Amino acid sequence: MRPVPGMLAAACAFAAMLAGGWWLSSRDEGSAMTSSAVTGVRDIDPPLAVAVSAGASAASIGARADSLRDTEVDGGVRVDARGRPQPDRELRRLFDYFLSRTGEQSPEAIRVALIAHLQPHLAADALATVLAWFDAYVALERDSVAAGHEARDMEAAVARVRSLRRERLGAELAQAWYGEEERAYDDALARRRLLADRSLDEATRARRVAELDARLDPQWQAERAQGLELDSAVRQSRAFEARRVDAATRYAEREALYGREAAQRLAQLDARKAQWQDRLRRYAAQRQRVLADTALSDSQRRQRMASLLQGFDANERRRVDALARNGLLPGP
Repeated sequence: MRPVPGMLAAACAFAAMLAGGWWLSSRDEGSAMTSSAVTGVRDIDPPLAVAVSAGASAASIGARADSLRDTEVDGGVRVDARGRPQPDRELRRLFDYFLSRTGEQSPEAIRVALIAHLQPHLAADALATVLAWFDAYVALERDSVAAGHEARDMEAAVARVRSLRRERLGAELAQAWYGEEERAYDDALARRRLLADRSLDEATRARRVAELDARLDPQWQAERAQGLELDSAVRQSRAFEARRVDAATRYAEREALYGREAAQRLAQLDARKAQWQDRLRRYAAQRQRVLADTALSDSQRRQRMASLLQGFDANERRRVDALARNGLLPGP
């Protein structure tokens, strides 16, 4: 059965995240900068929760960060009636906003800027809790990249990262930040296994798939019913790479399986991945030359290293920084 374009787009996006080496951070909400969010009081359970969110200009928390200049802080901290921070997605967005400075500022400077933003609004114990969550989140980001590269396959990588999330964040925070996407992955994996189970007759398979689909959020049901296996394009692309399959053969096989639109999307993905690897190789070579230049002072070396990252956007800088910290940059 040929997949509908919506699910095809989702599969291609998933493959793109894998190809870029940053899919494990799962930034489905991204680091979009808001311009009209208001700091104030919001109703949650229990009510009377104070929100520390957007409204502060990025210029007030570090004018040196070009990627944040003239933007407003995205995300925020909500506290309940007893002043306890709430572990919700708004908090994760706030962390992502400040971490977009990775490569422009040191990890210590980023943390100091976050403290400066939160300190006027939070009691000392609440601030300490938020900073502990931030430190755990940064460690998770770093370790997740390494786990993705070391895993033998996609399922093993997902399982390892899921475990890391609970190790670094605890069950409550991991569920709040990643529960929705993990449920979506579990549903997709269960569906794929049902479709691949040759011990089932067609009627039993169809009934079980229908039962599974009935539990899905309504917006997913129509597309999931088309039978797309979430990671089929990813696994096929990895097999192509292992066999060094040429572009024309890849296109032909993909067109036969998924249709022309899918083949075109995946060809574009191949090109993007190749371009990204070329950029990483150039950066790694330039970085190595800077590190090996004994004539540079520490200050000059930091400036040179920062300048090497100027060709990457904020999200790419986080990816490059994580790869460099874990010794995963490509060789020449």
